[in-house]
Amino acid sequence: PQCLSDRPDSLRFFSKFECGNLRKAIQVRRYEYDLILNADANCSQHTQWFYFEVSNMVANVPYRFNIINCEKTNSQFNYGMQPVLYSVREALEGRPHWVRTGTEICYFRNHFCPARGRKRATFYTLTFTVTFKHNEDVCYLAYHYPYTYSALQAHLQVLQRLVDPAKVFFHQQALCTTLAGNVCPLVTITACPASRGWRDMHQLRNRPCIVLTGRVHPGESNASWVMKGTLEFLCSDDPVAQSLREAFVFKIIPMLNPDGVINGTHRCDLNGEDLNRQWCKPDPVLSPTIYHTKGFLYYLNSIGRTPQVFCDYHGHSRKKNVFLYGCSVKETLWQSGTSVDTVGLKEDPGYRTIPKTLDRIAPAFSFNSCNYLVEKSRSATARVVVWREMGVLRSYTMESTYNGCDQGIYK
Repeated sequence: PQCLSDRPDSLRFFSKFECGNLRKAIQVRRYEYDLILNADANCSQHTQWFYFEVSNMVANVPYRFNIINCEKTNSQFNYGMQPVLYSVREALEGRPHWVRTGTEICYFRNHFCPARGRKRATFYTLTFTVTFKHNEDVCYLAYHYPYTYSALQAHLQVLQRLVDPAKVFFHQQALCTTLAGNVCPLVTITACPASRGWRDMHQLRNRPCIVLTGRVHPGESNASWVMKGTLEFLCSDDPVAQSLREAFVFKIIPMLNPDGVINGTHRCDLNGEDLNRQWCKPDPVLSPTIYHTKGFLYYLNSIGRTPQVFCDYHGHSRKKNVFLYGCSVKETLWQSGTSVDTVGLKEDPGYRTIPKTLDRIAPAFSFNSCNYLVEKSRSATARVVVWREMGVLRSYTMESTYNGCDQGIYK
């Protein structure tokens, strides 16, 4: 985007970089700008994720930014959430950190109308004020802490170098390439067998699998930070991590939508489709990462290695804390009020074990936010398809907030 102003003291905007999203900046007053975001590639919806560079600022002056084409009817920006900022000048002075920033933050309905034929009547505005610390700095503003495809690749290389190969089996493969030709990594983590003897190798082959996936929705960068923590923990010397590696083989696909992440879309891939609605019949050409992940799960199923747990990491823009969505026939029937005799319906309650355990040991986890409904609108999601087609009892979507907790020690 370019800033449409001839004033020498106008801010300069730029977003043509990995994960960037800003389409247009319009100066409406000396220190106020209306910003328009790009919709997802090949569709006209899902304006939420933003990430752009701003420069040529004057220090200690409040600048007002109005993002005027947001779509969701409400946002955590009305409940304490702030955008994040990275200052190049601060980084050069030894503080290379993303920080929460912004005052007078408000998210509200405006009078701008989407294109004709769209269901939604109007757009929403996110408005916030930023006071920059340094003259003529170069800063980056984003919806949430960015986590790029390049960052993932660098992180996997670091882990590969740091693990002790005598203890930790850490192997990276290419699951497939995406529509744009980017590699979708598949990581295997488990404990190395004590020896190459028959008994140890047999034990390794019999270890049950756990499959973890993430970042199917590119704007949910928090899912990637949770995944980063998962990978680091599983490769660590922590005795719990060690016992997990000895008990299970972890198969991890950290980024199911590299193209969307790279191109700064919020929800879709380059085909304009939500990949988490393609699980029933994924197209091998248009949704290769879902097609090959599902094929891999079917392969495990066919050799008697159906995963004990499947979990797909997401981010939630309207709720606080961390919680799970699981699958239960009984609870779905109860909720729907169907006149079916659920008393005689036998169902293994094991799908509640992990949420109950997390509620006990993880301060950010909210058991009350979990639910196990199998809604029609979610029938083509990873969680439901893996549960229904492959019989994985513990099949979950894990939702992590963009904006902290309203309970426990992090409140």
